[in-house]
Order: sequence, then C-alpha cells, then structure tokens
Amino acid sequence: MIKHIFLFIFSVFFSATASSQAYFNHRFEYGQPGWWDGATNIYQAPDGYVFGGGMMYYEDYMRLSFYKVDFEENCIFSKNYYDTADFYIGNPGSIINLSSDTLIVVGTKHVHTSNWVHDQGLLYFLNNSFDTLFTKYFGEKTEPFDSSFSFRQVKLDSDTNIIIVGTIWPQPVWRHLLLIKTDRHGNKKWGKIYDNYKHNEGHSVICTNDGGYAIGGFMWETLPAPNLSGDPVVLKTDSIGNQQWYHMFGSPFIDSKGMLCNTMDGNMVLGFAYCDSMFGGGPHTEGSPYRRINLIKLDNSGNIVWDKKYGESEYEKHLLNIRENPDGTLVSTGITTQFFPYAYKYVGWILKTDADGETIWYRQYDICHGESSWNYLYDVIQTNDKGYIACGVVYPRPPDTGSQDGWVIKVDSLGCEDPSYCWVGMRPETEMPAGPGIKLFPNPADKHTTLTGMNAPPGEPLTIRFIDVFGWEVKTVDVPQVLHDFELNVSQMAEGMYVVLIESQSRIIGKTKLIIRRGNF
Repeated sequence: MIKHIFLFIFSVFFSATASSQAYFNHRFEYGQPGWWDGATNIYQAPDGYVFGGGMMYYEDYMRLSFYKVDFEENCIFSKNYYDTADFYIGNPGSIINLSSDTLIVVGTKHVHTSNWVHDQGLLYFLNNSFDTLFTKYFGEKTEPFDSSFSFRQVKLDSDTNIIIVGTIWPQPVWRHLLLIKTDRHGNKKWGKIYDNYKHNEGHSVICTNDGGYAIGGFMWETLPAPNLSGDPVVLKTDSIGNQQWYHMFGSPFIDSKGMLCNTMDGNMVLGFAYCDSMFGGGPHTEGSPYRRINLIKLDNSGNIVWDKKYGESEYEKHLLNIRENPDGTLVSTGITTQFFPYAYKYVGWILKTDADGETIWYRQYDICHGESSWNYLYDVIQTNDKGYIACGVVYPRPPDTGSQDGWVIKVDSLGCEDPSYCWVGMRPETEMPAGPGIKLFPNPADKHTTLTGMNAPPGEPLTIRFIDVFGWEVKTVDVPQVLHDFELNVSQMAEGMYVVLIESQSRIIGKTKLIIRRGNF
C-alpha cells in the first residue's frame, strides 16, 4: 500500500547549491495596512522584482497595483492606478517587455451600469518606473453595454506585434474565446471571436513557431448537476487568427483551466489540474473536485507527444501557471488543500520537471500556518541565481492575524526555503534521524546503486523505502538480513530525486538521498 510520508532532507546535500542564493518569505501591502491586497504576476527587472496585482478597501474601487523590491527584498516603490471603476490585472503573464524602456500590462476595466456592467479590455503602456505612458481600451464604446470584454494574458510575436487573449461575453448567451492582434502602439490589426455554442474562456496564449498562435482556455456546458463538466482546451490558429484546430482535454468531471507555454523544440505544453472524482454532489449540486497536476506536450498539429500526471488527487487542486525555464525545464505553480480534524487550509505548490515531464522536485508552501488560513501561489519565475520566486495572496484566519495581503516567497534551485530547511512533501512536525553512516554509490545512479553503512544488529531484517518528491512511497525493498553492502535495482524507477529510508523492525535507523539520472552525468 502506498504511504504518504513527510520528511526533511538534511542540509548537507544542499549547502553547495544553496550557499549563494537569496531566500525570503514575506507578506506585503501595496498601500495602507488593513486593505485587501494580492499579487498574480511577477516581472523580473534588471534591479529587482515587480509584483502586479490589486488592492481594495471595502467599498473602494479595485486598484491596479505594482510593488517593486530589490534582490534583498527592500521596497523600491509601490504604485496604484484607479478612477471611478474597478481595474483587474490579467492572469500570470500579463506583464511583459515591449522594449528596453517600455512595458505592457493587460487586464480588465469594470464599470457598473444601470442594467449590467461595462467591462473593457485594458492595455497599459508603462515606462521602467511603472509610470503610465498611455492606455488603450477595447470593447463597447456606446450603450447599451451588453457585451463584456476581459483580457487575460499577452505575448509579443516575432514582428513585435502585441497578441492578447481573453474572453467576450455577449449577454445573455455563452462566453467566447477572444484573440486580438495590435501593432506595437496598441492599434488594432484584427480581432477574432471563436464560438462553438459552449462557454469558453481564454486564459493563456503563445506564439507558435509556424507563425500562428495557440490559446489555452476553459470550456464548460450548463448542464443539470451532477452532469456538470469543465475541460481545459487548446485552440490553434494561423498567422491571421483563422482557427486550425480545437481540442478538449481532461476528465468527465470539472478540471481546471488550461495554461500554455512554449518549448525549445517548437512544441507546446498544456498545464492544468485533472479531476479524478467529485465528492458530495447531488441532484442540484456539483460536488467538490479532487484533482492532480497534469502536463501534456503537444505539437503544432495538436498531436500528443506525452501526457503525464503527478501525485495523488487532492481537494480543489489548481494549476495557475506554467513556464519554460531557459534550460528547457518546466516550472508550474498553483494551490492545493490540507485537511485537519475541524478545518482545512489552502497551500501553494511549485512543481519542477525536466523537458520530458519527469519530476525534478515538488514542494508545498505557506506563510500563514493556521489550520483555516489560505495561501495562494499564482505565478513563479526562475531568477538570475537559478532559484525561483513566486507570488500570490494570503487570507489569514485565527490564530493568524492581519488582513488579506500579497505574498512573495523566494526559494533556491531545489525549492528549499533556506539551506537547512527543506523537505519532501508537506512540512513535518519533527525531523527524522539522518543516519550519517549510510551511503549510496553510485549517486546519481542509472540502473543500480549499492547501499552501505546500515547500522542494525546482525541478523535483523531491513526494509528500504523510496520516497518521491511528492512524499509518496514508490518502491519498497525487503532485505532478509543486514549485509554490509546491498545492491539495489533502480532501473524501473523514474528519473528524479528520492529520499531513501532504512527501517529495522519498524524503527527508522537512517536515511539518505538518491538521484536517478539516465544518460551521461
């Protein structure tokens, strides 16, 4: 039976890689204490990091907000933009460089009207100090305002045209995918609406190497419960926005939205959370989804190159962004749930895989430790020191204090919060013994490795357990009696990092780390 085990990885393994990397885990506010703050976007500037999001105080208007820190997390500035409307920044990937001295930001302007709302897509042009150069709005200009526009992500194509994805919702019918192309000054070249008589939302966009574009989104139908379903979708277009293909992915249940990133070999990866089951649904209720992370690599024709799922299903798990690192590895982030006897909390997670989707590491994070607090991670990027920085929002519940705040966490290249504080799976209560005499050689290993230094009375049987980066036991080896050296066959195990536990009569006598890597190393 698979067991879920929570372990620290002792710091000796990480001191070499982590010694020059910065760490922090802090809450921040765009304005006055007590206001509601949150961050969904990270932009890495030459001299620090900028977190984009929003701020609101009770009945005040939602403000478009930016908070900049240097590499030691000292605040450089906090800026807010607002008038008599609500402003919302888009999904992760809504802040990009247009040129060396200009940035663009996309989002939505939300104005309440007498009979509905007036939502327009917004395109901000900012200088490097995040001061406004000029603004473009897209949507209806005159009443009646019966179609809602929202912008969710932006890219630049090879000719520095601006490519924006989002959603248009003409009342009272279904939502449609929206793709807009402008020149570098925000002048519209064309706009395309994609309608398949179902609700579709556009959440991410990439420029493909054949000159076209691909949209990642979410589709659902308004069917009576318990027949509700929601699927991540990918729509591929040519260079002028004509649809080439449209594919749905996921399960028969309610999956999460699809986020896309390019890959170095000219393909794309779709990231989402795959729903294995729904709990508690009935004739008039949809139930609660239990999901796991799902990455699918596609070529430009929509063919699946590989399809991989990660970890066990967890309540309300979401993938909120995925990016490709400069070395071709992939990093994604999102939220999941931890249950307690009388409460539950949301925690953020980061998953790193290689270019083939094999897990390198996975970790969960929080900053508010109370059993009812919510800790959301929306966006993550690799930093210049090869670590990672992620941002989000925290909703503290007693005993945690304070208001809803922005959240930023900087970890090292292995996802650790500092050199001496790193774990597999979720944070444990106490650290297990390190077993300093236990060694594996070779390490990294390909097909076989030899375990030495097992400290147990002669003749006692041993159990060797392999724990993956999700904290799950993936392999168990029973040893009839203690031997000085014991060869382990790992040829059938996936590449990645594992913690190896050695037990004697159900007592842990030590642990070590094993990396499995194929090919030259």
